[in-house]
Amino acid sequence: MDIAALLSPERIRCETEVSSKKRAFELLSALLATGSEGLDADAIFDALINREKLGSTTIGNGVAIPHACLPISQAIGALLLLEDGIKMDAPDKKPVQLFLAILAPSNQAPDYSDLITHLTNALLQKSLIEHICQYRDAKLVQEYFCSLFNTANHPLEGVMAA
Repeated sequence: MDIAALLSPERIRCETEVSSKKRAFELLSALLATGSEGLDADAIFDALINREKLGSTTIGNGVAIPHACLPISQAIGALLLLEDGIKMDAPDKKPVQLFLAILAPSNQAPDYSDLITHLTNALLQKSLIEHICQYRDAKLVQEYFCSLFNTANHPLEGVMAA
């Protein structure tokens, strides 16, 4: 998968002050609805919260990957970088500073699971998170993500192929 197709600058917000998980999910839902025909922020919020109720999507190292499946044609993502992290149920108890929300087509569940696994493995690298959190511009964040996932080893190649 081309990470640029998943994560556009319009769906990235940097240096945001958020005081709760609910507010973070509201912002992510609004970002995911941006430029997405037929997607409603409230429906996205409900899908993300319902998935979160099944188990926390925090992975540690200040990162959460909220995700859900909806009847859409292709996967989309949104990224929220917080100035100060918020407390969630992280395995390492670190406040979450980086939220990468993913919506995937309902009919592509196996590929969607592979995508989440690849993103989780990449985002658990401490130096990577420190580097991403230094950016204050959505376009630079998107370019950095593209450079991470569109390298010689193509970790997302074949995952969620269109």
